[in-house]
Amino acid sequence: MFSYWLAAVRRLAVALVAVVLIVGGAAVALLVADGSDRVGALLQGVAIGAGWGAAFVFLIATSSTAQAGRAARRYGLVLDERAAVVPSTGRVEVPVRPRTTAYEVTDTVLHALKGVPAPRVGEVVEFTHGRLAVRYGGPGGVDVALRVTVTADRDRATVEMTAGPVDARKKLDGGASWSVLTAVAPAVREALAEGV
Repeated sequence: MFSYWLAAVRRLAVALVAVVLIVGGAAVALLVADGSDRVGALLQGVAIGAGWGAAFVFLIATSSTAQAGRAARRYGLVLDERAAVVPSTGRVEVPVRPRTTAYEVTDTVLHALKGVPAPRVGEVVEFTHGRLAVRYGGPGGVDVALRVTVTADRDRATVEMTAGPVDARKKLDGGASWSVLTAVAPAVREALAEGV
C-alpha cells in the first residue's frame, strides 16, 4: 500500500504546486496589506502555502490509497503502485488461425469480458471491427470505461486494453481502473489462448 501512496503523491505534484502558489500568494498579499515587510511576508506565505499543500496532498493520497486497497480486495488483487497510473493499460499478443479477422477476435474478447463474474460489464458502448468499448460500475462509485483495440495480422492478434474513469478529468481514481483491468485481463488472455 505504501508504494501506491508514494505513486499517488507523485501524481499529485502539480496540484501541490498549484495549492502552494494560490494559498501562498494569498497569504503574502494579506501579510503585505497588514504592513509586514515584503521579504518576511514572502517567507511566511511560502511556508503557509507549503503547509496547506502538504496537508492537501497527504489527505488526497491517503484517501485514494484506502479506496484503492478496497478496490483491490474486492477483486482479490494485491495493490501495487501501478494502480495509481490512470488510465491503466494492458496488451495481449496471441497466435491465431490464419485468416482470423479482427472482428472475430473482438467478439471473443467481448464474450470473455461478459463471462467474468466480477466486475460485471454494465454497458457495451461500442462493438465494431477491431474496436470494443464497455463500461463498468467500478469500485468506490467510480465508473470505468474499458476500451479495447484489436489488430489481426496473418497468424497473430494484438489486443490493447485501456481502462480509465468515465470522468476523464480524474488524475486518481482510487485504483478503480487498474482493478477492473487487472481483474478481467486473465479471462481475455485465457479466451484468446484457447483459440479464436
